[in-house]
Amino acid sequence: MKTPSNSLDRALTVLEIIEQTPGGLTSGEICRTLQIPKSSYSYMMTRLKAKGYVTRDERTGRYKVGLTPLVLAYGTLREMGFRSLTEPTLYRLASATGLAVSIGVLERGRVLLVDRVKSPQFVRDAVEFANHSGKIALTSRIRVRRDRDIGRELPAHSNALGKVLLASLPRAQVLAIIAQEGLPRMTPHTIVSRARLVSELDAVRTQGYAISNQEQYVNVRGIGAPLVDANGTVTAAVSATGDPTKPIWKDPAELIELVRTAGREISRSMRL
Repeated sequence: MKTPSNSLDRALTVLEIIEQTPGGLTSGEICRTLQIPKSSYSYMMTRLKAKGYVTRDERTGRYKVGLTPLVLAYGTLREMGFRSLTEPTLYRLASATGLAVSIGVLERGRVLLVDRVKSPQFVRDAVEFANHSGKIALTSRIRVRRDRDIGRELPAHSNALGKVLLASLPRAQVLAIIAQEGLPRMTPHTIVSRARLVSELDAVRTQGYAISNQEQYVNVRGIGAPLVDANGTVTAAVSATGDPTKPIWKDPAELIELVRTAGREISRSMRL
């Protein structure tokens, strides 16, 4: 990792690497990662802790992200206005399809989840998992919490939300994002060819929806559609995702139309 050049960059980098590390980081791990002297580190962490950006587990000595970023994040979501406008439609779509439904925006070349409604089956599986936590078989249907939380970032090339958002951009901008983010292989089905991705985005642009077939997670398939503002600009995307063996996938045309209809409903509500 390149050592940040100033205190603000260091503080932001600390928050990012702590957030990306389950269980948090110790003082020594942070210093080694940033390659900074302990004196600089101590002042920075004291200030971050005082402002609630990080907390320190006194038992383990590990730093974790505090609640202040959560407050700021929910303030941002409130200002975006997505949640109050989208959730009635998201719940209807989840109920009609039995799939999880999400809203995503493109942020710095990656998909940021800004709203999500779990599938009815997920809720049932989660309750069963909680009641029988020793049953290992259920874990295949319960992805870890950090993979499904609002606020998670995902690579744009490997899911239906990202494909819809990328397809709305000029080709030069898409190529710039690919150059910046790369095309990491998330599963054996992930598109890792630039030419193939560009070709698929052309198809998405023409047909008005995107499909992701186990490209982000194994055993998860998704359909995405755009959310369009009054100026005709794609500002976000909606998707329905879930187990490809579910009955709803037997009629892909019906599912695609349900997702596209939800996209149109949300787009209209955004313009009111």
